[in-house]
Amino acid sequence: SRLTPKFSKTIVQPYLIHLRHISEEQIGACPDQVAELFEKTIKSASRKKSDSDQPRILTTRREAISLYREILRYSNLFMWRDQNGKLFRDIIRESARKEFDDARFEIDPEIVNKLIITGRDCVYRTVEAFVKKREEVMAAEQNQPPRMF
Repeated sequence: SRLTPKFSKTIVQPYLIHLRHISEEQIGACPDQVAELFEKTIKSASRKKSDSDQPRILTTRREAISLYREILRYSNLFMWRDQNGKLFRDIIRESARKEFDDARFEIDPEIVNKLIITGRDCVYRTVEAFVKKREEVMAAEQNQPPRMF
């Protein structure tokens, strides 16, 4: 099969220009065979599925996993116990797991993105409040006289 003029000029010709200084004996094929090889290779690469939803799904999946890991990391900051004696770290982790399990089979991209954005915002606000409170406690401790045991 001969190359179409448009295909030949835009895609194959730049490759052939670089091959002209190589003799036919070195590559073991005539210029027409090389051009056909390029055409087959490029056409087969362009025929592969270009599913536009696939990168988005992988991206939202990656974002969700990243958010979950971030929650697990920041939950380590909460090492005090509630009124029942359970660590807040464990409560936060159980709550996050339940939320992610509930949203696991959500297929609407808008809802998934909204959940991720809301989750990130919640983590950010929680950590920000934690740091602010920690600074207040540290400032209050510095203003108190040392304890005598």
